[in-house]
Amino acid sequence: MPGTNKGKAWAMARTRRVKCEDGVANYHVMSRTNNKLFLFAKGRLKWQIVDSLDRIARFSGVRIHAYAVMDNHFHVVCRVEKPETPVSEEEVLRRIAILRGDRYADDLSRHWAELRKTGLESVAVAALNGWRRRMNDVSAFVKTFKEEVDRLYKRECPHCGSIWSGRFASTLVEDGKYLRTVIRYVELNPVRAGIATQARDYAWSSAKANEMRRNEGSVPAGGLAMREERLMRRVAQVGEGKIFGGYAFVVEKMTGLGDRFAGRPVARAVCETTFTTHGWRLAKGIAACAA
Repeated sequence: MPGTNKGKAWAMARTRRVKCEDGVANYHVMSRTNNKLFLFAKGRLKWQIVDSLDRIARFSGVRIHAYAVMDNHFHVVCRVEKPETPVSEEEVLRRIAILRGDRYADDLSRHWAELRKTGLESVAVAALNGWRRRMNDVSAFVKTFKEEVDRLYKRECPHCGSIWSGRFASTLVEDGKYLRTVIRYVELNPVRAGIATQARDYAWSSAKANEMRRNEGSVPAGGLAMREERLMRRVAQVGEGKIFGGYAFVVEKMTGLGDRFAGRPVARAVCETTFTTHGWRLAKGIAACAA
C-alpha cells in the first residue's frame, strides 16, 4: 500500500540527541538492560560498575554530579565541558593511563614516537585525534561506560550479544534548581523502588557522599532526608532527547537546535517556573520547583 514504507521508516527513525557542541552542559543519562532483566543484582558487580563509572568519567573529562546503579539500569547526572583548544597529547596519555593502565599508555607513547621518527606523523596525529574524540563528549562517555559494564557482566556470566536495550536516553539540564531537581530524582530511585527508606541508605548511589558534602558546607544545605517523601513523586523523569530548565533556557536551546525539533518549538510548563520540550514524561504529580 502507498505510504506503508514511509510510515515504517518514520516509526524506525531515531530521535536525534540534544547536545551542546561547545561550552559547558549538564546531562541526565539513563540506560536499561535488555528486557529489563536484573543483571546487576549482585552487590559485587554494582561496586565494580561504580568504580568503572569514576574511572571512565576521569578518562572522559566528565564531572559526575550524581548516579544510581540499580539492578537493571543506571542513572548518571554529569557535567561536560568542551575545551577551547584540543586536549594536549600529554593529557591524552594521562587519561589513557586512567582507562587502560600505565603500561598501555607508555607503550602507546613509544609507538607514536616511533611513527614520527619514520616520517609517519600523520598516522600518529590521526591516532591521537581518535582518542581526543572520545573525550569531553557525553555520547562517547556513555558509550565507553556501557561497553565497560558489558565486559564486567560477561566476565561473571555467559552472555551472547549486548546486555543493553538500545542506546541511552539523555536530557539536557539547566544549572541551579533544575539540576538539583534532577539530582534528587536520580538519588531517590531506590526509595521509589521500595528498596531503601532513605536515599543515603543505598550503597550504590551518590546520595550519601552528596549529603556529606552538604553537611560540610561544600554544597547548599537542605539534605535529601528532610524532603524525600515530598519529592519522591514530584520530579520529572529523563526523556529521549529532551531539554529541562527555565523558559528562557529551554527556548534558547530549542531555537539553536531548530532542525532537531519538527515544526514550531514549544516549551511546555512542568510547573510554574520549570519548562521542558514537548513530549516530556512526568512522574506522578509535577516537577519539583526547588529554590
